[in-house]
Amino acid sequence: MKQVALVTGGSSGLGYALAEILGKQGYSIIVVARNQEKINGAVSKLSALNISAKGISCDITDEAGLQRTYDQVKAEYGKIDYLVLNAGVVSTKLLSDYQTTTELKKDLDIDLLGTILSAHRFLPLLQSGSKVLLISSGFGLMGAAGYSMYCAAKAGIINFGESLRRELLSKNINVYTACPGDMDTPQFHEEVKNAPAWMKKETPRKLMKTETVAEKILAQANGHKKYLIIPSGDVNMLAVLSKILPRKFRDSLLDKMFPRP
Repeated sequence: MKQVALVTGGSSGLGYALAEILGKQGYSIIVVARNQEKINGAVSKLSALNISAKGISCDITDEAGLQRTYDQVKAEYGKIDYLVLNAGVVSTKLLSDYQTTTELKKDLDIDLLGTILSAHRFLPLLQSGSKVLLISSGFGLMGAAGYSMYCAAKAGIINFGESLRRELLSKNINVYTACPGDMDTPQFHEEVKNAPAWMKKETPRKLMKTETVAEKILAQANGHKKYLIIPSGDVNMLAVLSKILPRKFRDSLLDKMFPRP
């Protein structure tokens, strides 16, 4: 039976790049996202590459919607061999600038709670040999002004994924969390466009191609020994320095690197 990969947030950006590579590797692709028009576009592009693809519209924070998606996938495919939990958003503002708790919780609800809800809902469709890939961020490893909610959510994904990995070891299900840096995606350009003026004063950020990041992530998602995947050189350097430098020096370095209001 053909292997099946489900990718949340798979209609564009890194999610689409991961879906395309997995499709070329022989997986049937299920693209899960909110925007039906974008889903249709992604499925059309995959189909043009002779990749078996299906799209399902679902908000991962909506438990009823996740249940409907689960029921549909179970009925049509019966399993998931590669579960990619990539859906997410990013807001750039100071904590003091949030006007409502609803607005404040948006990143947490989508990036963290939505990831956890998706993992919980689709877990019964995983079997021995399946893989789970969670997409965090370099900002899951460090905090930056203007990204408080995003950093909190992405840090939560790292620890949640590590816990899930240990829960599934005996079932021979591999779990990985990737922490990419800045990528050339529609979401990144929207993030920069909406960023406050003080944040735009920083040194221009180096963007990696999503295809390159996706290739690096999937190449490293191989076996039980590797859990945390850092495909970006700059993020990897900061992660290494964080391990070898005393905390005060690490913080001083990041204070100089990151913009401040």
